[in-house]
Amino acid sequence: MHSIKRKLVNNISAVISVILVTIFLTVDLSVDGWVEDQFNQSLSNKSNYLKTLVEDDNGILEFDFAGEFMSEYEQANATEFYQLWHEQRTFEKSDSLALYPSVELPNLDIPINEFKIIDYVLPNGESGRAMISHFIAQKDDDLPQDNNHFMTMTLTIAAPTAALNKVLIIIDVVFVLTCIIAVFGVRYLVTRIVSRGLYPLNNLNEQIKLLDITGASQTIKSDFPVEEIEPIRNELNKFITTNQQLYQNEKRLTSDIAHELKTPIAELISLSEVALRYPNDERISATYTSDILAISVRMKAIVNNLLLLQRAGSSSIELTKEIITLADFIQQTCNELNFKHPNIKQRLNLTVVPTARVVADRFCLHTILLNLLDNALFYGLTTDPINLHVEQSPDNTTITLCNTLVTPLTAQQLEAIFDPLYQLDSSRTNNQRHGLGLAIVKSICTLNKFTIKAENKPDSRLALILILPN
Repeated sequence: MHSIKRKLVNNISAVISVILVTIFLTVDLSVDGWVEDQFNQSLSNKSNYLKTLVEDDNGILEFDFAGEFMSEYEQANATEFYQLWHEQRTFEKSDSLALYPSVELPNLDIPINEFKIIDYVLPNGESGRAMISHFIAQKDDDLPQDNNHFMTMTLTIAAPTAALNKVLIIIDVVFVLTCIIAVFGVRYLVTRIVSRGLYPLNNLNEQIKLLDITGASQTIKSDFPVEEIEPIRNELNKFITTNQQLYQNEKRLTSDIAHELKTPIAELISLSEVALRYPNDERISATYTSDILAISVRMKAIVNNLLLLQRAGSSSIELTKEIITLADFIQQTCNELNFKHPNIKQRLNLTVVPTARVVADRFCLHTILLNLLDNALFYGLTTDPINLHVEQSPDNTTITLCNTLVTPLTAQQLEAIFDPLYQLDSSRTNNQRHGLGLAIVKSICTLNKFTIKAENKPDSRLALILILPN
């Protein structure tokens, strides 16, 4: 599984480790080079010292060497060696070479005042290096000089590299161990730092685990705000609040559906029990069938409205938009309500421009207007007119339906008026009102991207405002 922490630790550790290894490798190579340069410099210093001991005394070469000052060339030690040549003939050897009479140190043909360092196996079998230099013997300053005559000499000194190799190995081991320790140390520190950096995210996850939307209202609280986490926390809180509301609405809806169906089912049971107990009573048998049919029709209306509400909320309705002339369309919808509200023509005042048109789905708009008109006619005072006003602008079409109530709705009632199965007290005693009409309107408006809202107006009037985008 992909891990943000593991990826961050690996990537950061890899980058820092590469930088550290590069630095350590560069330092190691530099130190190795410096140590080798020091070894070579020591050879050069010894060679130069030995050169100063060679003197040209009017054509006679003298070599004034004192073993007590350079004991490494003594026979007793035999660790380092030197050999001098004049005109390709051996002029002088170190006492240490006396142990190896048949051994000659390397002698290369190189220009005067030049030197060359080569790897060389010493006479005693050890690995070493030899420095070969070609030089002119210095003349005695107290004697007359013959500038046209020079005595050239070749000097080779050889020294073991065991100590040098040991130092280089120690340096390499130290740098390798330091590099390994540094890499693991960096990974440990990066892991700790990333873990601390991800603590707010882990804390958020732990708070999410403790959430229970079925209980009381809960939100994810922040002990200390983190710039990257706060947007996630805010969106989660919105999501949690919405789901808690949906859960509570679902519980209420389930309870209301059970309540709505419980009454007609109880009536069916009561009628059936009475008919079974008194099968020969003509008063019961005469109305039994019609009563059963009326109750069944009520139950069918509730179920059909619930199914329509479900379809509207699940976007299963196929929308077929067409141009609709509002004046004719509203009039046809009013005619459908004549059987339910015979005085609809006297109570309803229409203010619609004959040329007003909208582009909408005919079934959806018909369902919305039918429910809004039915709701206004049922709840509105019969003594006051119901006004339906249509106003068009370049951006939208607004349909406003106003009716007068006995008592203005409270803010809480206005907020809940579009909830499923919500009923005012005046409609709870009416078997034909189920509190689903405005909920269906709200769901269909959402599906069609319409806007529906309820507002209180002066003189106890309620306005239902439908806005259709052009």
